[in-house]
Order: sequence, then C-alpha cells, then structure tokens
Amino acid sequence: MSPSASVDRLFVARHAESEYNVKGLINADPSSERSPLTVRGRLQARSLADRLATSKIEVCVTSETLRAVQTAGIVAHAFSIPVVRTSLLDDPPAGIFEDGPVEAFADWMNACDADTPVPGTTVTLRDSARRYFDAVSLVLERPEGTVLTVAHAPALRWIVQAAQKRNDPLNYRQPLFAYADPVKVDVVALRQRLASLASDPFEVLSGSKETGYA
Repeated sequence: MSPSASVDRLFVARHAESEYNVKGLINADPSSERSPLTVRGRLQARSLADRLATSKIEVCVTSETLRAVQTAGIVAHAFSIPVVRTSLLDDPPAGIFEDGPVEAFADWMNACDADTPVPGTTVTLRDSARRYFDAVSLVLERPEGTVLTVAHAPALRWIVQAAQKRNDPLNYRQPLFAYADPVKVDVVALRQRLASLASDPFEVLSGSKETGYA
C-alpha cells in the first residue's frame, strides 16, 4: 500500500433490509433490480446515517448491488458525501442458487471446499476471498481520512475477521452483522494483517465450519 494512504478510521455496515431478505431468498447478481430496500430498510439506512452523524464520514464505498447502493445513497445524501461503487465488494456469485432459498446456498457452502466453483459459475470461495482482499486494499488507499463501507455479510465478515485475526468460515445462517448496523474496524490491525494474507486471503475464512459465530 502507498505510504501516502490516509485512511485512519473505517466503519463498515451491512446493507439495510431488502425485499429478498424478507423472503429468505438469495440475490447475489449485481445487475439484478429484484431486491430493493423495503420501507423498513430505508428507515434503517436513515438510522445508520443518524448513528454516524458525529463520525465525520467523508466517503461511502459500496458494492454494485442495488440494496447496498441504495443504503449507501441514503447515508451519503444525509452527509453530502460521494458514493464510490466497486464490484470487489459484491457477494460471492450464487450461480444456480440465485433467486432461490438462502438455505439451499448455505447447505452447499457448508459442504463445499474453498476451491469448488459455485454450481453454475467458475468462481470459488477462494476467488471471492481474493476479491475482498483487493477491496480492502482499495478502501485503505482512499485519500479520505474516514470511510464508511456498505456491503454484504461475506465481505464484511472477511474485513472484520482479518482485523481481529479470526478465521471463522462464511455462513449465511450466521451473517454476523445486523442490517445497517455500523462497526468500527481497527485500521492499524487491518493494515498489518493484509501483508500476511497476500498469498492466500481465504485464510480468514478457513476455520472449522462448525464454529461460525453470529
């Protein structure tokens, strides 16, 4: 990372509640518009802005997926700050599970290994972990001092666990983050951990599948 990178405070938040969340369905396709925020989700996003009102957020970095973009947009409008979108923060692709029950994708994820492509795709969970590593590198290179990242449970699990030196696995049944609930990340610890993760970012998600925490 560049020595001129100036990010010293990082907040992360899962997107607010979407229509597919209510239905228990998977929507990992960033081109899809089938899962916008619910009315309650919009209220959650406004509450997120209120909770961060004194944090002096300077930019909001988000995925390309509608529910995250809408959440980020509501917060950014409240603070009059820019939104930066990146596909690096998107969910792992769901392949044949897209638009289906979360439980089916969770069952497959619990049974697979890191190098098995998601059925219907050529992308593995190890590939997604590499993407999250690249996303964090991009975020920490931002010129702003305080950044809010709005994304999805898998990406945020990777970020927080990297900073905490944890390695709990991905688990859609235990998403770790409530909707639009901000978490402050230890930027110093995260920067230090990145160097050791460059060869295999999946290390962050490689723990026993029986010990994932909510």
